[in-house]
Amino acid sequence: MKSKKYLLSFVFLGILGIWLLKFPKQSFSQRFQSNSYVIEWGNFNMTGGTKTSTNYRLSDTVGQMAPGESNSNAYNLEAGFQYIYNTFNKFRFTINDPDLAINFGSLSPGVGITSSHSITISCPAGHGYQIMAEYNHPLQDLSSGITIPDTKCDLGSTCTPTNANTWITNTSYGFGYNVAGVGATQYFPNITQFRPFTNTPVDIMTETTPVQNHTATVTYKVLISSLQSAGNYENAITFIAVPNY
Repeated sequence: MKSKKYLLSFVFLGILGIWLLKFPKQSFSQRFQSNSYVIEWGNFNMTGGTKTSTNYRLSDTVGQMAPGESNSNAYNLEAGFQYIYNTFNKFRFTINDPDLAINFGSLSPGVGITSSHSITISCPAGHGYQIMAEYNHPLQDLSSGITIPDTKCDLGSTCTPTNANTWITNTSYGFGYNVAGVGATQYFPNITQFRPFTNTPVDIMTETTPVQNHTATVTYKVLISSLQSAGNYENAITFIAVPNY
């Protein structure tokens, strides 16, 4: 499916903003000039902006030739003063964990331990976003260099850094993660499917439209065998959020 490109135009007193990705062969505008200023606008509105009452909030454009949203196979055109408010919101990404740390505590062989936190993304304009994740190395005891292996998921359901698969048995040892939420289902179809981390960023959550406060839950899982050496194992996970414009 081809992604649609968004064209945004807005006009209001003293300021003209117009974003166009394709220009017509002819264009018509109005020009006013004095010794102190020059105003060049594509059109003039009778009024535009935000009105409020006790029960309602209205954002409108009055007087423009064709305000509103128009669509074609390749473009979306948002024409009118009210669409400027979409540009006031900022791109934001938050890891909702006050300590920015996951502590699995003491591990027991054959017992899978999980721990979770959430992430929240807002991308108000453009073509959505992508969130990627990577680690610096497998869970490792820094004093000895011994590691807990990355998960390969259940026997017969092998997973890779880019392909999640089922991990529910207590004899499939390792460390991995799952992401549950809008934008993540294409990578993790359900909460029983996991992937191992890798030291190259890979997509874990993407959407192709503007979003506000979309949240997903990241769940980490570790399962060790009776042969795993005792120690303090650690690593660092990095999330990368990128807006698509």
